[in-house]
Amino acid sequence: MIRIITTVVLAASVSLSFGQTEQIKNKNGVDIMPVAGEFGLGFNAVPVFNYVGDVFGFTGNNTEMGSDKFVDYFSMNTIFGKYMLTESTAIRGHFRLGQYNGSYQNDIFNDAANNPDSLVMDTYKSKNSIFNLGVGYEFRRGKTRLRGIYGGELMYQYQSGLSQNFTYGNGFGNGNPAPTSTEWLENGQVDSELALGERITTLNNGNFHGLGIRAFAGVEYYLAPKICLGGEFGWGFMGGFSSETTTATEFWNPTADGTGAVQTNEFVGSRSRTFTADTDNFGGSLYFMFYF
Repeated sequence: MIRIITTVVLAASVSLSFGQTEQIKNKNGVDIMPVAGEFGLGFNAVPVFNYVGDVFGFTGNNTEMGSDKFVDYFSMNTIFGKYMLTESTAIRGHFRLGQYNGSYQNDIFNDAANNPDSLVMDTYKSKNSIFNLGVGYEFRRGKTRLRGIYGGELMYQYQSGLSQNFTYGNGFGNGNPAPTSTEWLENGQVDSELALGERITTLNNGNFHGLGIRAFAGVEYYLAPKICLGGEFGWGFMGGFSSETTTATEFWNPTADGTGAVQTNEFVGSRSRTFTADTDNFGGSLYFMFYF
C-alpha cells in the first residue's frame, strides 16, 4: 500500500511540476508568492472566523467548521511550517511535543485517631505526553493569486498512556483491613471516600506508536504579499500498536508472615494494534500561512 501511494504521488509530481508556477507582483512591485529560501508558518484559521461570527452575533452557526489543524491524524496544537526549495516546491513539517502532569490531594478521615477533626492526606499524581512529527514534499502550480498545492508526507505519532500513582494516608493493619481511602476520577476530582479492602497504587495505560503516509491536494489564495488563506484534503493511512496496560493494587493479608502484612497484586492487560485509512478534512478546516 505504501508503495502504491508513493508511486502515484511521484508520478503526479513528475507530470505536473514543471513550468506550472509563475511569480506575480503587486502594484508596488513586491512579490506576492513565496520564493526559494523563505519559511512559512501556519495556524488554524477556524478560531478567527468563529471570533468574527461572535462579533457580529452569529453565535449559533459559527462553529460548524471543524477544529482539526491541517491533518486529522494530528488534530489540534500541532505546529505547521514550510520551507520553500523553489517557487514551485517546498518541504513541509508538522511538530508537537506536549507533557502534562497533575498532582491532587484530598484530606480524609483519620482511621487511627477516630476523631472527625483529625485528617490524613491521600494523593493522586498523573502524567502523560504526546509527540507528533510529520515531514512532506509539496508541489505548487498556478498563475494567479489562487495556487494549487499537492504532494505527500510521512507521519509519526507517540502517545504515552496516562500514568497514575496513588498514595494513602490511612494504612492497612489487623485492626484496619479496609482503611478509608479516596477514589479518584482521571481529571483529579474526588469520586468517593470509601472503606476499601483492596485499592489501586499504580495504573499505567499502554503507550501508542503510530506511523502513517498521506497524499494531499488543496489550494492557497494570497490575500496580500506572503500571506494566504488555504485548505486541503488528504487521503492516507496510519498503523500503530499500543503496549499493555499494567495495574497494581494492595490489600491486607492477615495470615501473611504469621502476623499479617500488606501484599500486592499486579495485572497486565493485552496489547493492541490499529490500522486506519480514510480521507480527511471534511470538517472544513482552513489555515492562514505567513511567509518570511
